[in-house]
Formats: sequence, C-alpha cells, structure tokens
Amino acid sequence: MHNREIKVDKNIQRWEEKIIQIFPKAIPNTCIWKDEIDILNILFTLCDKNLNNIFYPNGQVYDLMGADFSKEDRCLELITDSSIDVIKPTKLSFHYYDEAFSWAYFRIETDNLEQTPIYDYKCLYKEDLVMLDNGQYIDIYNWYRGEYEDENNIIRQFSNKDQIISRFLSKSSFLIFPKGSYFNNIYEKSYNMLESDELENTIEEFIPKG
Repeated sequence: MHNREIKVDKNIQRWEEKIIQIFPKAIPNTCIWKDEIDILNILFTLCDKNLNNIFYPNGQVYDLMGADFSKEDRCLELITDSSIDVIKPTKLSFHYYDEAFSWAYFRIETDNLEQTPIYDYKCLYKEDLVMLDNGQYIDIYNWYRGEYEDENNIIRQFSNKDQIISRFLSKSSFLIFPKGSYFNNIYEKSYNMLESDELENTIEEFIPKG
C-alpha cells in the first residue's frame, strides 16, 4: 500500500471516529441541527488538523480549523487555514450512506446577511472588512495602510486582536467532507447550490455499489 493510500485510510478512520463521537449509539442516515449552540458544538468536533475540507459557495476549498460565536446576533465564525468568515446559519445537516464513511458529509445552510453601510457599493456575495476588538467593522483599506481613524478622529494602530473577516451575504451552503474523500475529485461549486435531496442523490450516484 502506498503512503498516500495509507494517509487516506487513516483520514477516513479519523472521520469515522468523529462521527461515532457525535452519534455514539447509532448513526442515522440524516440528522439536522438548527440551534446555534448545537451547530457550533458539532462544527467544533469536526475541527481537527488535516481532517476535513470545507467547500465554500464560491468554489474555494479550505481546512476548517475552528468555529466560534460571532459578535453579530445569530451568526457564527468559520475559522479556516486562510480566513475568518461570518455566516448566519439556518441549519446544519448530516448525511450518511450505510458504511460509506468517506462519503459522509455535513452541510451548513445559511441565510442572507444585510450588508453593512461601510461601503457605498454593493458587494456581490461577501463583504471583506476589518473587525476591531470591540466588534466594530471598518473599511478593509485601513488594514493595508496599517492604521485607522477612530470615532474621535484619532489615528490608531491595529492591535493583535483586530482581524480581517469576510461576511457571507447571500443565502447559500457550505459542505464539509473528510480530506480523503473521493468527493474532492468530483466537486463542482454548483453542488453548493443544490437542494439537500438533490445533493444527496447526486453524491449517491458516485458511490461504488456492492
């Protein structure tokens, strides 16, 4: 067995362990969570180094490294290897095909977020901003200047608690699969726009039978 095959097998085994941790008695074919605390707890369980890939609605693929409550009401932060992103989740669902752990996945469905008044133009699907430690949003241009003007017109430097964030504005979905899943080879960003049952049926067609 080649090294890559060994890594894939170990990854799927770790994914299976996480699923069993979430469902210690019996693994359902489908499960849905709508409460933000429940969603956060499940996502936190899945956040492990080199375990998962999260597929964004814009087609980008990242490692989901963490999740946290946002300072915005009813919103969560997705923390990846490249970004911190604010979403407004409506539900998290789990989808499982009997014994096919490499195809088991989680799907976050999100609602629309109203754009902030920071910019005088309409952002298409996400809004890139700087979030100060107090939760205030400011124009991302300030980050590249290395300073910003506060509400008292005083020029200030950024602290290590200030950060760039992206707010995902449009209703969409995010998909989470194990890093070793064959789904990584067949993924198209159009899958994020499918209805839940359409995605289930599409994926089932790729699973080897017998």
